[in-house]
Amino acid sequence: MTPRAYLPPPIVCETTAQIVDRCGGSLAFRDEGARVNYVLPERAPQEVKEFFRNEAAVDFPPSFIARIPDGRVFGSGNVLSADGKSIARDVSPDFGKAFEEHWLLTYTKIPPAIEIAGRAAVIATTLGGGYSHWLLEELPRLLALKTVTERDAVIAHGAKSYAREAIVRSGFSGKVIEAKRDTHFACEELVVPSLGRMTHATVHALEEFGVSICGISSSFGEKIYISRAGARRRRVLNETALAHALEVHGFVSVQLEALTWAEQIAAFRSAKVIVAPHGAGLANLVFCQHGTRVVELFRRDYVNGCYWQLAALKGLDYRPIVARGDEPLAQVLSANRLDIEADVAAVVGAIR
Repeated sequence: MTPRAYLPPPIVCETTAQIVDRCGGSLAFRDEGARVNYVLPERAPQEVKEFFRNEAAVDFPPSFIARIPDGRVFGSGNVLSADGKSIARDVSPDFGKAFEEHWLLTYTKIPPAIEIAGRAAVIATTLGGGYSHWLLEELPRLLALKTVTERDAVIAHGAKSYAREAIVRSGFSGKVIEAKRDTHFACEELVVPSLGRMTHATVHALEEFGVSICGISSSFGEKIYISRAGARRRRVLNETALAHALEVHGFVSVQLEALTWAEQIAAFRSAKVIVAPHGAGLANLVFCQHGTRVVELFRRDYVNGCYWQLAALKGLDYRPIVARGDEPLAQVLSANRLDIEADVAAVVGAIR
């Protein structure tokens, strides 16, 4: 059996603009960039406020749509130059790594590319196979393509029902090419929108799109608890006690994976109080009404402020609850998979 031939790994990280300058193509900016200030949650414990403080202001560069002749896409949306020797790092995130670092720099198993004729757009993002990254990062890229009317194909995470529905409702009727870990495509012309960003404009666009999809009413009422009982990780260890305490106060437990996308949107649009452990379902906060109270539960060693930032943009009453303990707050990536012990008394205090 003949050994499979692999391409040498890319050797440098560049920006999309640098690849366009070096390889030809074009780059059209959509805005001038902006600094976004996220208001620290007023009802958060002081230790949480201090932990979030470094993320309370973010400078976003201008968003853009690039066109790269013979551009390549490898894996879950990683954009490569036409010669395959550089990674467009600003649209190919490797979370937790510096700009000049990327796992592809040393990856030795990039297979020969599959040729794609015509114009293909890539909206797939590194973790876009999961709901939160798809909704907050990949869907905004799809919506940004409304000005690019001539597209023969789109490279996306399109296997889930909500992703297929979004692509159809965006008006695209061409070929959807699934982004997978080891897929490698060479496109005659590759259209590359910048990544989705946590800004007012992004939130507004997603909210409007969600409203166009949600034509139903929620059956769960105004107080919901988002259960992760069916999840493989980050479950609530004492969920029975927590759910009972919440039920006394009129809450209904909801497992989002059992709902259609429209039902999820309706549940969050109708809710006035939401309690949930940290998890992808909280990306649906983008569909909440102004002033909705949100109680998010954390471990002490994994506190992630992404949904606080979303809540701040939406004007929600955000109240984080961390597990009891003496150790300092942290964001240890490996702890993201571990279960949570809810402080039931603190949660009850937050919902009152």
